[in-house]
Amino acid sequence: MSEDQIIRDTIRAFREKEVEALWERIDRPERERYEQLWAGLSDVGVQLLGLPEAEGGLEVSAEALFEVFSELGAGSPALALGALLHVCGVALVREAVGGELQGELADAAAKERFALPGSPLERAPRTGFTLRSNGARLLGGEQRVAQPFADWLVIPAREGDAVKLAVVVADAEGLSFAPQPSLHGLKLLPFGTLRADAVQVEHVFELPDSGRVQQRADGLMAAVLAGMMREMAARASAYAIERYQGGKMIHEHDTIRLLIAPIQLAARAGRALAIDTLRDRTRAGDGGASAFLIEHARQAGLDSVQSFGGYGYMEDYRVERYLRDANTLETFFIHASATTRRIAATSFAELQR
Repeated sequence: MSEDQIIRDTIRAFREKEVEALWERIDRPERERYEQLWAGLSDVGVQLLGLPEAEGGLEVSAEALFEVFSELGAGSPALALGALLHVCGVALVREAVGGELQGELADAAAKERFALPGSPLERAPRTGFTLRSNGARLLGGEQRVAQPFADWLVIPAREGDAVKLAVVVADAEGLSFAPQPSLHGLKLLPFGTLRADAVQVEHVFELPDSGRVQQRADGLMAAVLAGMMREMAARASAYAIERYQGGKMIHEHDTIRLLIAPIQLAARAGRALAIDTLRDRTRAGDGGASAFLIEHARQAGLDSVQSFGGYGYMEDYRVERYLRDANTLETFFIHASATTRRIAATSFAELQR
């Protein structure tokens, strides 16, 4: 059995035993429940994917990374996003220090949860935080975020004309989070306002501009979206072969076929695009894969809900939650329309040259 198959089967078993058992209760933020799921992820090594083997990490192929995050996306997009923000947060700090992590950051990266409270796809992140010096670096400001239950926060902050990377413990004095319940998706994660009032920061780094972390984040986000679409297609297909209406099973109706088939095709295309993005370690990420796939994921959500008829809006069949998750991912993390327009403009300019 190949490494990719072993990893896929391990994550699938985690999903069946841990996520599925809690599915009906992961529709609202709760630290205890999130920590229970995170402990399971740590047991199978997902927490270590942001570190190289020399630092006790777990290095796997692009195909294996896809299997991990697509399976998590199919099981719980919110948990998948929490894992993604941890992996990218650790990787961003590693690149910022220019090599191997040292001291408490090294210990924390191997044992504790990191979170990047913002979109991991942006090379020039929009931030409401600033740094100033008063004998020490002080962090101030506020920003609306989706805040995984983390031990460390990796926060982009402006210092003069530059954007720096401030790494602080989540319970630092002066740092607070005011939850504001989301009416949309990713409900396992608390949404709200993160505030910093003169928080003393010991770890401040230059924000890396290579785009390598953003490229990996783009591939991982694409994998999550592909997993969501695969799950929606599977649930819609399963319902279509058991629901009888109009004198025949609904999968025999052309209307249902035309709803479900594009979801299946989009999931297949998503897999190819995600793996191709994860394989490319030299390109600076532009968020293109995620921006392209989020449109398909949202449409897949609409079509899968419609394939169930009125039942599609009920929690029993889950597809409505995937639609809400896709909408929330687009709103808070992917910004698809702006990203695709920028990429198209840049590509056209390159063609003209």
